[in-house]
Amino acid sequence: MKNLIFAIILILGMNVYAQTSAETSDAFVRVYDQSGKKIAKGKIYLVSETFLQLKRKRGPIEIPVRRIGSIKTKRSAGNNLLVGAAVGASTMAVIGAASADPDDFLGFTAGEGAAAGALLGGAAGTVIGGISILFKRSETYTINGDQEKWNAFIERMK
Repeated sequence: MKNLIFAIILILGMNVYAQTSAETSDAFVRVYDQSGKKIAKGKIYLVSETFLQLKRKRGPIEIPVRRIGSIKTKRSAGNNLLVGAAVGASTMAVIGAASADPDDFLGFTAGEGAAAGALLGGAAGTVIGGISILFKRSETYTINGDQEKWNAFIERMK
């Protein structure tokens, strides 16, 4: 009985001392300086009155508002093309290798099937990725270090 009570107290106590994490956003943004040069990209981690914090693979980065020229949401168009090509090439390479039959009249080996599938699938995936660009709703927010425009961006991201 003592063990059961101890286990219950221990489990309930874990929630009391657990750290609260900051609310994160899954919005991917690209940040440009006032001359149009990209200075950072990543997912929004924290937005404050004076800076924007992004989480990246190499760790978080803080960008002061005065350095921000513009912010573009979503990934670039090249990302759609690359992902489409990679998915198409890998899928068709597997199908090409799996459907190989060297003993057939126009037979081919698994390697030849994978290579042909990767070429055709990569081309088809690139086309599909290009079509998906048309439906992408990327937005650009011009900040230019202006606090008023920055506050409007904060409200939009909420």
